[in-house]
Amino acid sequence: MKLARPAYLLAVSIILFLALFLRVAPLSQESVDGDELFSRRVAVASTQQGWEMVRDDLVHPPLYYFILKATMFPSDTASALSIRALSLAAGISGIALLFLFGLTVPGLRVPVLLAGLLLAVNKMHIYYSQQARSYAFYCLLVTLLLLWSAVVTRYGHRFLYWTAGTVLMSMIVWTHYIGTLYCAACIFPILFMKDGGIRKRAIISTILAAALFLPWLIPELSVYRAKAGLGGNLGWQGAPSLAELKYTVVQFVGLSNFRGATTVGLAVGVILICCALLPAFKRQPEDLPSPLKSILGIAAVMPPILLFLLTQRPFNLTIFGERHLLPSIVPVVLLMCYGLFRIASAGPRFRSIMIAGLGTVVLCALQITPVYRDWPGPIRQPYEAIANDLRELAPGSPVYTTWEYGIGEPVSFYLSNNRKTETLPTVIDPVRFPQRFILLYRPGAEPEANLIKPLLTAYTVQADRYYSGKGAPTFGTRLLLLQAQ
Repeated sequence: MKLARPAYLLAVSIILFLALFLRVAPLSQESVDGDELFSRRVAVASTQQGWEMVRDDLVHPPLYYFILKATMFPSDTASALSIRALSLAAGISGIALLFLFGLTVPGLRVPVLLAGLLLAVNKMHIYYSQQARSYAFYCLLVTLLLLWSAVVTRYGHRFLYWTAGTVLMSMIVWTHYIGTLYCAACIFPILFMKDGGIRKRAIISTILAAALFLPWLIPELSVYRAKAGLGGNLGWQGAPSLAELKYTVVQFVGLSNFRGATTVGLAVGVILICCALLPAFKRQPEDLPSPLKSILGIAAVMPPILLFLLTQRPFNLTIFGERHLLPSIVPVVLLMCYGLFRIASAGPRFRSIMIAGLGTVVLCALQITPVYRDWPGPIRQPYEAIANDLRELAPGSPVYTTWEYGIGEPVSFYLSNNRKTETLPTVIDPVRFPQRFILLYRPGAEPEANLIKPLLTAYTVQADRYYSGKGAPTFGTRLLLLQAQ
């Protein structure tokens, strides 16, 4: 089943336009958060200061932050779009790369069209493409590595091929520690190829990439020991349950809003991926070339499972999160679409068209439903709306908050003047507060709700507003204008 070149290019263009629209159209409603402002602080700091900030934060290596520094609009450092442009570009570029799989691997020429569409409308991919954090860029790099591994049998004896692979693997681990798993997923199957020369080059390339990471990793180990691990930064994540693992993985397939949707989504994904990975049988199209099938299978399945196991005893590492596993969405959608294509191609033409059409509708419905449900947003907490109301309600009154990083800093960013928020002390003494002030806190966070109780007793509430995004409505921000009794 071959498509004429103009029709194919038109389909690719439409998918990329849709991806761009879904990411850019609602962007003005999506306020920046504390993590995005951390990225901005690193980017506008000096190189030495930025290096130290990322090192002490412990969570990520520094490559993304310095690329952000180089790509921000020089005259517009206070713009949300300025700090998000890199992620937007990375998100769209990652989708565009999928279509190169179709040019590289003939068996994927048609499936990548559907895979690109699914990725374009995936809610999780849209979210991180709109956020000034490293995850969309990280996903782009892993997609490049998967594409690189797809042509190993063709270019595996060339020096430049392995130079590019070494640089790419190094960039991935300099962007995200979990990128190590995706590098392993791409290299491990290559080590079992019959060609000894390629195996030798794969080992050397991996060793060099690891050596290039040591200048960051060795000094960082001292910070890790000083902080007694990741608990101070990621302890809030805790250890996920099997249900949370299932929920995370199903977001790659698409999570609809009906009873049993998680189970249905997981079943659809597992069945199609199994159909893609099983050996070809009668009437099915030519199988994926070796070792690409193994690489995609491992990259799709191994990181989520291994990360989940590392959060359990005896490891107890608080490292599980959907954002760390975002690159797995690429092999998942590729394998699902290839699996559907193999099922559809195994019968008579009419039945093949019916199966392909029905499967496409189901997969698209699973992906589009969560996006449509929350459209146009905001998904994130609307800090810009809070800042606008602060100007209206009490332009001269002090503003206090229970959470400076997550509420105070984003609100101050949108106030765009010298007016800043102040953090409440851990023990509240109402007599130390002014006669009239604004209080910002999360009523859904029990420690914050308990902390401000003395103020609610001593002050009269003159204005009460609640702000939340559709992504986490129960943990929105409450604004209170308080006046002494």
